[in-house]
Amino acid sequence: MAQRIKVVLDTSVLISALKSKDLSKSPAWKIIKALQEGEIVNFVSNEIIEEMQTQVLGIGLETGLTRRALRILTIVLKNSITVRPRKKLSHDIDFIKKLKDPNDAKFFDVAYAKKVDYIISENTKHILQMRDETTKTYRFDGRNVKILGAGEFVREVLR
Repeated sequence: MAQRIKVVLDTSVLISALKSKDLSKSPAWKIIKALQEGEIVNFVSNEIIEEMQTQVLGIGLETGLTRRALRILTIVLKNSITVRPRKKLSHDIDFIKKLKDPNDAKFFDVAYAKKVDYIISENTKHILQMRDETTKTYRFDGRNVKILGAGEFVREVLR
């Protein structure tokens, strides 16, 4: 079996899949399916799981999409590996200033701990803005991670 692509999914990808009007065309839904089919492996922390459950279920209840929300959460949590990152970028003042939202540091903590290939996010205000626009990467302590939106990931990686 070929080596699976290591990713960290931001909660915004799950929300995008939840709100998709046409699942067959949704890049976020294609990523969820790739996770379910073992093409990619996702890493989470307890903090990420808590955020995903709260936000996805909350939006599912508000929009009448509770069953889809539960389906997405089940697929993601069943096919993800939980880690406990030792390094916490939330303690790095310069990093947090650049990120602009300390709550999003948890995605970078996991990405750093597991040396993932990609962070996938629809969060343009905080996570996507961290990347170098030419290379679409973020470099920290000698490690590079590509940060892509769901559509970019589907076009460039999954095809």
